Amino acid sequence: MTHDVDTSKCAAYGCPCPGTSRSSTSGGNNWLCPHHIGTDAGAWQRITAELNRLSWLVDVCNGIRIFYGTEKWERVYREIQRDIVAHQRSDLLFDKNVDASVTAWRNRLDTEISRAVSQHRQAEIIVAPAPASDPMKRVHLSMPAHA
Repeated sequence: MTHDVDTSKCAAYGCPCPGTSRSSTSGGNNWLCPHHIGTDAGAWQRITAELNRLSWLVDVCNGIRIFYGTEKWERVYREIQRDIVAHQRSDLLFDKNVDASVTAWRNRLDTEISRAVSQHRQAEIIVAPAPASDPMKRVHLSMPAHA
């Protein structure tokens, strides 16, 4: 059985973003997206979950990157507009009063994704209670009243 991996995607399991940066300068195949690069691996699941929740917006940004300036742009732009409205985020539509260019608009959309992911970038720290020095202190038994 072979396990095919899409090497154009981020190496964080399940991440919908393209891999754009390596975490190592010594080579290797693991390319990470801007949201996973430089983060503790303990946070990857939460980051990936948020990116999957926003996968429609990730797809919009990728569509702009891939198709802007091509003959397919007008059709893709109409689809992007429908997707944004369907997800009730009309505030993210291209606005010539806010966005100086399509690149500026895409940067605004990327910033929206980064803002949503930022709260998940820190590894969750779970502090376990310190063990009691006396093993009997770890066990709490109710003593009968007559004892």
